[in-house]
Amino acid sequence: MARKSRKNVNAGAPEVAAQTSVYRVGGYVRLSAEDKRVKGDSIETQQAIIKAFIDERPDLALAEIYIDNGLSGQSFQRPAFTRMIEDMESGKINCCISKDLSRLGRNAIDAGYYIEKYFPTKGIRYIAITDDYDSADPKSGGVMVNLKNMVNEHYALEIGRKIRQTKQMNIRKGKFVGRLAPYGFMKSPDDKHQLIPDPYAAPIVRTMYEMAAAGKGVAEITGWLNTSGILPAKRYFHSIGLATDNDIEGKHIHWNKGAIYSILKNRVYCGDMVQGKFQCRSYVQSSVPKSDWVVVEDTHEGIVSRELFDAVQAIWTDSKPRGIASYPGNIFLRKVYCGHCGLSLKRRPNRKKDRFSLECTTRNAYTKDDCVPVRIDETTLKEMLLDMLNKQAEVFRLDGTTASQTQASNEQTADKAELHRLQSEISRNSQFLKSLYESLVTNDITHEEYRELKSGYEVKIADLTDRETKLRGIMVGRIANETAIAKATANLHEVRQIADLTAETIGRLIDRILVFEDKHIEVSFKFSDGYAIGGGVCVEQAG
Repeated sequence: MARKSRKNVNAGAPEVAAQTSVYRVGGYVRLSAEDKRVKGDSIETQQAIIKAFIDERPDLALAEIYIDNGLSGQSFQRPAFTRMIEDMESGKINCCISKDLSRLGRNAIDAGYYIEKYFPTKGIRYIAITDDYDSADPKSGGVMVNLKNMVNEHYALEIGRKIRQTKQMNIRKGKFVGRLAPYGFMKSPDDKHQLIPDPYAAPIVRTMYEMAAAGKGVAEITGWLNTSGILPAKRYFHSIGLATDNDIEGKHIHWNKGAIYSILKNRVYCGDMVQGKFQCRSYVQSSVPKSDWVVVEDTHEGIVSRELFDAVQAIWTDSKPRGIASYPGNIFLRKVYCGHCGLSLKRRPNRKKDRFSLECTTRNAYTKDDCVPVRIDETTLKEMLLDMLNKQAEVFRLDGTTASQTQASNEQTADKAELHRLQSEISRNSQFLKSLYESLVTNDITHEEYRELKSGYEVKIADLTDRETKLRGIMVGRIANETAIAKATANLHEVRQIADLTAETIGRLIDRILVFEDKHIEVSFKFSDGYAIGGGVCVEQAG
């Protein structure tokens, strides 16, 4: 449609338009992850609506389109929105147009502040096209604008809740909900919740299983992958545009044993879906017990047969090194690490002596420059640890238990009082913050006072909330500390009576063991002198 002449622009225009000949327009476009599901809210559609609206009105001239893609309307801390406000302050634009009120934001208080206070104070005309709102028209606005802003805020919260519910429902149905498909798979072009084999990576995964079934160790499989130049999973995803630079920066340079174990023990490769391993609460991710994982069988085409998958699992469960008559369990599993590269030491059989040693295999898996030779005899390590534990038992003072418990009780009482005070302060400041907007609307405070007070309350609430979170962590730590003290006291007393170590004893008393090239070890105990749990580190040199 041909653009109308801009002569006589005041004829028939709202009263405020008489203040200027042509408004310099900043078109604002926003799309969140949730909005992508709503037909008609795409970036392109919003821009087209704004441009068509301006073309029909000679008193409007487009200066720039500001786009925030993938950002929630709950917060107004958005790059393009912030830049638009700066351009309003500098005078580059004096009119803002969005498709509707929800594009400006879904936080009722802040959206109301900009529409009813900030824009009028700065002489900015605001238009929400499909909501039929124009601040230059005296008939626009009123209660309906506030009501729509509240509805928009509720909508954002409700959409978030529904998305979480939908995700859980899909998990229970066996539909894939992850961002990246497991290595060896890709998302179906027809259904992003359906996994199909990746033509490139699937044969590599199948070869890994076949090597494991043929008796090849994880270190040998890792070495084959690295020497063959096969990209580790994240770097492969990066090469095909599925992972960002941040995903691989300084990481995932080589295949490692952990990645191999993860693939060879994952039921997804025989056609079963295993999800729900992690949960996120208050933006903090934590592991979920294995018993609570959601397993749905036969959800997709497997890369390996179920027989091959079961054969590999059986090898790890039942196999014994040849040449050793008795094969006791590894009591140091996930406890002993290389003091130089930090990777877990591999248990190796010494057939000549009918015993085992623990050694770092980094040099075999990668290159000889990646670590130094680290090896220690398992029996020697047990003797060193038993001697260290007995020494710790001698210096661990049981007569300090009562005093320690009294002190812990006093600390708990003080913590509870401080926690109650912080919660009261947060509640009180939150009420003050909510009442600010009402004071602004009734002109009890000025625009500048509102912004200053609002910022001050938000900073104070954030500080109080951070202190509350840290205090809760301390309180949980104290409880764990008391429990650990009692266990450590009993366990160390028990150590005096035993002549050998078991996996159970090591698990209760030892956090981590580092072994170095010269065969000295550093042990992090789950106790230390003075009942300080988690900080005891002792050093011992092999004889």
